[in-house]
Amino acid sequence: MPLKKPRQNLRVAILVPTYGRPEYTIRCKEALEADKRDNYDIYYHPGEKGLRDAIIDFFEDVKGKYDILSKIDNDCIVPKDWMENILDVFEKTDADILSPNVYPSNAAFTYGAEGEFLRPAAVIGGLWVMKAEMIDDIDFERHYIGKIKGAIPILRQIVNIKDPVMGWVPNVIIDDIGHWSGKHPECIKSDEHRSYYREVGREIAW
Repeated sequence: MPLKKPRQNLRVAILVPTYGRPEYTIRCKEALEADKRDNYDIYYHPGEKGLRDAIIDFFEDVKGKYDILSKIDNDCIVPKDWMENILDVFEKTDADILSPNVYPSNAAFTYGAEGEFLRPAAVIGGLWVMKAEMIDDIDFERHYIGKIKGAIPILRQIVNIKDPVMGWVPNVIIDDIGHWSGKHPECIKSDEHRSYYREVGREIAW
């Protein structure tokens, strides 16, 4: 069902895992802070134990305090009014979990069905915005799954238990400057960044 509260009263918490690539983190933080509403709280997590651990820490910190939860990677640059536009989709539809579109992958059009401001999907991305009730009554176990793939089972667990309505928001386009393809014009292609991808278990194409 659509959001119960008026949009201006919604409390929003955003997780930004910041492990590695500090050059990107600076850009990500600047964009988020520039677009921040009074009732946004941004949680920066070092993620040294892996992405799964960072997300579970976040869920434990925010549970019961917020209406909307989001996770944005530290190599992503959000556009102006990005969250307002996503909240607008929550307000107009029965969506429970949404992913913004991403440049350069254009994932909303790869994985989402037809739709003008919401493209329904069974699969969404690693950048998500969800109703906080999606984590209610779920126990997320703290077994170690390192690297970035540790986050995938968390979302899968939520989907299996809650059976949420999901989709992509095609008109909210986030710049993934560190995208594995290297196709974003601001992607940093260096030995240090190549080592990061190797460490977190992400294949790169440049």
